[in-house]
Amino acid sequence: MRRRELPPPEAITATDVAHIIFAAVMVPLGILILVRTLQVAPSIIGVLAGLAFVAFGVYRLRTAWQRYRLLRQRRG
Repeated sequence: MRRRELPPPEAITATDVAHIIFAAVMVPLGILILVRTLQVAPSIIGVLAGLAFVAFGVYRLRTAWQRYRLLRQRRG
């Protein structure tokens, strides 16, 4: 299945800012989950949850950065 391209952004909205903030919080939260899981009671579910938070947060931040670059290119 082919990836669908997002349309280029026209402006930064409050929703975009909220998504960036949530993504920025997810990375340290995922690291905290990983550290506490490994310190207290190592388990597969805890490690996977921590890794999922970190991976999804990094993915969202990367996507936000790419869309911001597109916005800057479009504005000139």
